[in-house]
Amino acid sequence: MKLTPQEILSQTFSAKFKGLDPVEVKNFLQQVAETLEMEIQEKEELKGAMERLRESLAKLEKKEELLRDTLIAAQKFSSEIKANSHKEAELITKDAEIKSEEIVKHAVIRQMAIREEIKNLQFKRKEIESDIIHLLNSLKELIETYHKQDEEFDKIEYLGK
Repeated sequence: MKLTPQEILSQTFSAKFKGLDPVEVKNFLQQVAETLEMEIQEKEELKGAMERLRESLAKLEKKEELLRDTLIAAQKFSSEIKANSHKEAELITKDAEIKSEEIVKHAVIRQMAIREEIKNLQFKRKEIESDIIHLLNSLKELIETYHKQDEEFDKIEYLGK
């Protein structure tokens, strides 16, 4: 049975011969009622404080959950960025390797073409050298023929004098 401070204060007792002193009982009940009233007020204050703490705890738990979710999202985002960076780096590397292979291939083909051109030019030079030597030999023979003709002309002129 719960008693309120007011019920304690309004409680009356029947008087008996050689019973308790009514003033003392009244004073004691007054003290009990005041103590009970203070306990009830303290209990209410504690309930209020506990409710505020629960609300504060709930807010903090929500913040903690939000921070945890944010952290998880940031870690996931960071992991995705790293993975994408690695993939992009691999693609760039592969692309560079392919391009370098193409450059080397074209350089080798160009080198072969230049060597072939050099061989063709060397062959043409030898042909031209041969043609020049042949022409010089022909000119030499022609000059020798002119010299012989001049000698014969000189002999004919000498005889005619």
